Amino acid sequence: MRKLNILIDTNIFLDVFLQRPPFYEYSQNILKLCEEHEINGFLTASSITDIFYILQRSLHDTEASYDALGAVLDIARVIPVTGENVLEAYSLKAPDFEDCLLATCARSFGCDAIVTRNSKDFKSFDVKTVEPKDLLDTFF
Repeated sequence: MRKLNILIDTNIFLDVFLQRPPFYEYSQNILKLCEEHEINGFLTASSITDIFYILQRSLHDTEASYDALGAVLDIARVIPVTGENVLEAYSLKAPDFEDCLLATCARSFGCDAIVTRNSKDFKSFDVKTVEPKDLLDTFF
């Protein structure tokens, strides 16, 4: 059986690194599935910069932020954000450009879904989303 290709929304990584209740446990288990190669986890190149920026601002610790980024790169593969992705997202004039860009990248890369806590934010982008708990329910 083919493994799922899942684009991981930025909030999933941040839930784990910032130990945000009540999301931490589900998000941690999603990343564990990626780490154990049960699913193929991906994130966009733009998400990497967002994760670093938010961690740096929250932790006030550059070394810890880089350590977290290293963990991200061990868990998930980075997919590119192309000029075409940016132009497509721009043309849609969505209220949340970042989510629109993630959806555009997920579609162009052929991801099966985006795992996110904010499925409602992606409804207008014609991309499948799955909440962390729902994805975990399919594995356990």
